[in-house]
Amino acid sequence: MIREQFKAHSKYIENPGDRIDFKSEKWAVLFLNMGGPETLDEVEPYLYNIFSDRNIIKLPLSFLLQKPLARFISSKRASKTKENYRAIGGGSPLLKWTRLAAAGVEKNLRDGYTNVTAYCGMRYTPPFIGNQLDKIADSGCKHVVVVTLYPQYSQATTGTAIQEIIDWLKKNSNRHDLTFSLISEWYDLPQYIQLLKNRIADAMQKVNDKKNSRLLFSAHSLPVKMIAKGDPYLEHVKRTASLAGEGHDYLLSFQSRSGPVRWQGPETIATIQELGRNGVRELVIVPVSFVSDHIETLHEIDIELRQLAEESGIENFIRVESFNDDPRFIGLLTDLVEESISRGRK
Repeated sequence: MIREQFKAHSKYIENPGDRIDFKSEKWAVLFLNMGGPETLDEVEPYLYNIFSDRNIIKLPLSFLLQKPLARFISSKRASKTKENYRAIGGGSPLLKWTRLAAAGVEKNLRDGYTNVTAYCGMRYTPPFIGNQLDKIADSGCKHVVVVTLYPQYSQATTGTAIQEIIDWLKKNSNRHDLTFSLISEWYDLPQYIQLLKNRIADAMQKVNDKKNSRLLFSAHSLPVKMIAKGDPYLEHVKRTASLAGEGHDYLLSFQSRSGPVRWQGPETIATIQELGRNGVRELVIVPVSFVSDHIETLHEIDIELRQLAEESGIENFIRVESFNDDPRFIGLLTDLVEESISRGRK
């Protein structure tokens, strides 16, 4: 697993609390996220970076042709993708929400740790993970707490972001003395589950007839072959849904599939159509693998799936709100970091 590779290549500390004086030493928190184009001009480079990533997409005809094929595919898809981003205001708000969350965590932590700085590292758009690590190394930090903003671990999300850190470490082994700790998943964190439950309860208040309503968790899909090779994402998503959906008659489905490979199902599109045929008239949908608004909540769910639901006879379509900069979300991230740096402390 890539997490083990990260530990092998970095100066990893399992219990930093007994090695680092976090109250006096300078240290950083690095939040990992996917990124997204903030302007329409950034759409094609964003797509190119995704299709160039062999950690998640291995295009045919060898490694040498990956980038030329990625260039071709991204140029072909750019026009349609730009239209989707234009429909939500001309760009993704993901970086904005990530920066606000990071700033909130830094503010919370500085009540007890005055030498901490929070950074956001994006996989496919600026600010890139490697560039942020350059800043951290140059700032004189001693330790970095790496925190994924994907609650459920997958090689296609957190894994490829960690690979970027590994690549940076290999290139910069002689220019820094950083130590690292890693928070790579938090799919069953009690604070996370409770916040999801609160969000669901708020959404359920908008349902008029509970008998003709359903609760649907929708997660980003993953190629079946990745799950077959041991990727834990599916089990993590199922566990999150089981905990957050306790007390509800819920369903779990998967969205955002693309390309000719076999993806994990059932598809959210087919599930919504079937619910409509079965007489469901009100639907509460939970974007379970996303914590901040971006193209897959604002366009795929709020526009595409909403329209599909209406065409399927569902009259009341309610999307559970993303966490974005909710103080409770910032609080749980703060708790994650504080728990990480306290491990081993006597």
